[in-house]
Amino acid sequence: MNKELNSIGLNKKPSDTKVVVAMSGGVDSSTVAGMMKKEGYEVIGITLSSLDSFELTNPRITKTIITKDLFERKQEFFNHSDAFIVLPGGVGSLDELTEVLVSNQVGIINKPVGILNTNNYYDSFFKWYDHSVKSGFVSEANYSQLIVDTNPDKLLNRVLEAKMPEDDSWLERLNVPK
Repeated sequence: MNKELNSIGLNKKPSDTKVVVAMSGGVDSSTVAGMMKKEGYEVIGITLSSLDSFELTNPRITKTIITKDLFERKQEFFNHSDAFIVLPGGVGSLDELTEVLVSNQVGIINKPVGILNTNNYYDSFFKWYDHSVKSGFVSEANYSQLIVDTNPDKLLNRVLEAKMPEDDSWLERLNVPK
């Protein structure tokens, strides 16, 4: 996995763009955090108090925010992020991805979401997501907002350049019968 982490491409930040990297605060995030800090990014670790008690805090992050539960942790991610990029991961990554997608869908947030599909990792998720659209559970408008790429540099640029719909148009993007 270190090869994938070393190739995420976030070290090529446009000079006029301020990027804060909010991520888990554990040592498992040290490769990405180290790269980001070296390139001048502010790196915020957001972790749970239950994990902080036994997991070593990543020494390469700029700031650590300790939350009491997953709901508070997600809120901190929302508060500190203007966009989201999801890397290959486990159940926690999937939970955070779907939380962001649903929050965009129902108008809680209005932020770009990108997925780095390294080695086709998320292909099964996309198959399910596409089926959800065809079955009428997700609108095409919401589905089409997801930004996917296998190239980290292209993904970052696409996320940074993404134009989101107006905040008040979220209701129009739902599959609600009129």
